[in-house]
Amino acid sequence: MEFQILQAAEALFLRQGYSKTSTGQIAKLAGCNQALVHYYYRTKDNLFEKVFEEKIGMIATNILNIGVSGSTIEERIAQAIGFHFNFLKQNLQLAQFVLNEISSNPVRLQSLVDRLRQHIGPVFLQVEAELKKEIEKGTIRPISTPDLLITIVSLNVTPFLVKPILQRALNIPDGDFVEMLEQRQKEVIETVLSRLRI
Repeated sequence: MEFQILQAAEALFLRQGYSKTSTGQIAKLAGCNQALVHYYYRTKDNLFEKVFEEKIGMIATNILNIGVSGSTIEERIAQAIGFHFNFLKQNLQLAQFVLNEISSNPVRLQSLVDRLRQHIGPVFLQVEAELKKEIEKGTIRPISTPDLLITIVSLNVTPFLVKPILQRALNIPDGDFVEMLEQRQKEVIETVLSRLRI
């Protein structure tokens, strides 16, 4: 039952956010009573922190798994962009969820920053060394590591953040939006690579 409660809480928190979710809703979706929710997790806050930490862990793991292979820097960057984009596609509500929760609670923002800082340091140094080497060889145009990473993350995350607005404004059904994401992924890769090409 503990796992069912956690799954129900995750589904509701992702869909509605922390403030709009009650332990009664969680219990109902999990198929138990509120006493069991309180027995396993004590408070809604504890349950939320468990879900939030798991999602932050997923983001950190995603960053660590960007160890891609390829014979050229273009191939490696394209694979890294694709890996990140596919992660967001598999977790459609994650970007909006994290943005909503860190903007409403500064403590959660600090938790996110601390977790990412632990994991992003080694990846950042690896990317920085490779970029420097390729810039010196003249295979790519000069770009700083923060600029490259911000460009990739912002281009990849934006479609998922604006999904509700786009779908309503342009009357795009879910199936068509998935097709649109496929095209968007190719566009992001081409945009980033065009910026780097000599």
